[in-house]
Amino acid sequence: MTKFLFFSYIRHLLFNLSIIILLAAGQGDTQGTNDYYDNGNYALTSSTHKSLLIAAGCFWCAEQAYEQYAPGVIEVVSGYAGSDGIDSPTYRNHPGHYEVILIEYDPNRTSYELLLQYAWRNIDPFDAYGQFCDRGFSYQSALFYANEEEKMIAEQVRADVLDLYPDWDDDSVVVPLLERPFFWRAENYHQDYYIKNPWNYGYYKERCGRTKRLKEVWGDEQYFCYHDLELSCFNETAVNENGVSIEAVVNIKNAPEESGRVRGAPVWGIIVAVVFAVGVLSLLVVNFMTCCKKKKQLEIEEDEEKSVAE
Repeated sequence: MTKFLFFSYIRHLLFNLSIIILLAAGQGDTQGTNDYYDNGNYALTSSTHKSLLIAAGCFWCAEQAYEQYAPGVIEVVSGYAGSDGIDSPTYRNHPGHYEVILIEYDPNRTSYELLLQYAWRNIDPFDAYGQFCDRGFSYQSALFYANEEEKMIAEQVRADVLDLYPDWDDDSVVVPLLERPFFWRAENYHQDYYIKNPWNYGYYKERCGRTKRLKEVWGDEQYFCYHDLELSCFNETAVNENGVSIEAVVNIKNAPEESGRVRGAPVWGIIVAVVFAVGVLSLLVVNFMTCCKKKKQLEIEEDEEKSVAE
């Protein structure tokens, strides 16, 4: 049992160390403003577009889910937001902030309501202390509204979810609906991480258990419906903000398709494992050699004692 606990601890330590290595530094620098939706230091690519803010745990994974599978999404930007957060937050210093994504969308191709439905299917609504393997306030889930109309829609979507899952206890669903705060764009190395580092990203997402947990919560069918490039569950259609059913368009960014096969640990993970293994092996070799030396010394001393006695 002691040996099992030891190796479990080492495995957990190596995984956390690997995530730290993934987050080697960089800084974001784009700026822009929007009076109504408070897009913070990000400028929408068109004045006809709108935006939505959600917190769904690790922003790498949330960004990928929306850019690839949600209809009408133009761009997703990783960042930080929180009504009690500090100004100019960074990854290494963002107290009071959630990790969030800002979703730029075309209201003629989708709607706030539809994108909220996607938000729910990409979070664990029962986890009040983080999401999946990530713990702490910044990884907690939250859905934001910009005005009273959006607040009413958000409340209705929540009610619809509870109607769809009548066995769920209302009090156990801990996703807050909050007034939308100022958005701070995250550092450049966080943006499009799943595209720029597909191997590292795939390894992290699989090890963090995100897909597995979402299927446990929502069921395989619901997970498939909201992570399907063909939108086959919705007859390849989407309802826009005018209430019109239109042909759905997903992956407008044309991001590479997510691989269903996750390879082993990335290069950095292998290096960490090798260095650790070499260190352990070296200690064992040194210990063995020390024991042999002591044994040999004892044999010499015993021989000397016998010679003196004779």
